[in-house]
Amino acid sequence: MALWGISTNAETAANNYAIPKYFGEYSAINSQFEATDKNRSPYNCFATNAGWTYRHYGTRMHSGLSTSYYDELIVQVSGLNTTGSGTSTVGLGTATPIAVFFEDPNLASPISIGAGGTTGIATGTTGYVHIVWNETVYCSAGATVLITPSTGSNIVATAASARAPVSLNIPGVGQTVITFNGQITNRVAFAFTSPSTGIGTVLRIATANGVIGIITDASGGAGVTSSLTGLVKNIAGAGTTSGVGIGTTTLTIKA
Repeated sequence: MALWGISTNAETAANNYAIPKYFGEYSAINSQFEATDKNRSPYNCFATNAGWTYRHYGTRMHSGLSTSYYDELIVQVSGLNTTGSGTSTVGLGTATPIAVFFEDPNLASPISIGAGGTTGIATGTTGYVHIVWNETVYCSAGATVLITPSTGSNIVATAASARAPVSLNIPGVGQTVITFNGQITNRVAFAFTSPSTGIGTVLRIATANGVIGIITDASGGAGVTSSLTGLVKNIAGAGTTSGVGIGTTTLTIKA
C-alpha cells in the first residue's frame, strides 16, 4: 500500500513522510516530493484513527488558528485505533514533523509555495511560521520557534491560541467539546512581529533550534519530537530560497 502511505517503514523526506502520493509528486531534478496542487496541499493531509484525512479550511489562515474547516476522509484504514499484538502491531505511530515555512503574508497560497506572488513582509506587522505534522498534535500556547535575521536581534515566534470550543473524538471517551489554550491541528501557527526597521533584512527560520514548548500527539498523548533538522521540503515561503532544504526558507522585510 505504498501508494497510500500505509506502511510500517520509517517516515522520512525520501518517502514523503508516508503521506499518500496523490498529494505530492517526486521530482528527480530536485530529489524530493513537491506539491502538485496548491489548493490541495499535502500539508493539509494527516493521519487519524480513521485513516488519511484531508482538512478543508473555510478561512485563508490554513492553520490551527482557522475558525472554520471540515475534514474529509481520503483513505480509510482499519485497525488504527488498536495496538495489535506480537509482530502484527497496527495503529498510528507518533506524529512526525514534515515541513516548516513562513506563511505567505498575503495569504495568496494555501501552502505558500513559490512565495504566492509575495515579495516580503512589511515592517511592524504580524507574520506566521507554520510547522506541519503528519498527524494532529496538541501545541500549548507559548511554544516558540526562533527566527534569525540577517541583521539585528533574533525574533521569537510564539504559538498562538485558538481559544475557542472544539469538538474532538477522544478515544475511549467519544465526541467531546473542550476549550483549550493552544492549537489542536496538524499545522501549527507561530506568530511573530516583523522588525519596525531594517528594510531589506532577511529573516530565516532557525530549524536547528527546533521547537521549545509542549507539543504532544493528539491521539496518543505522547510527546512529539521538537527537532526540525533534516526537513528537506523546499518550500519557498513568502520570500526566496538558496540551495535545497526547508532551513533556507526566508522572508524579506519590505517598506
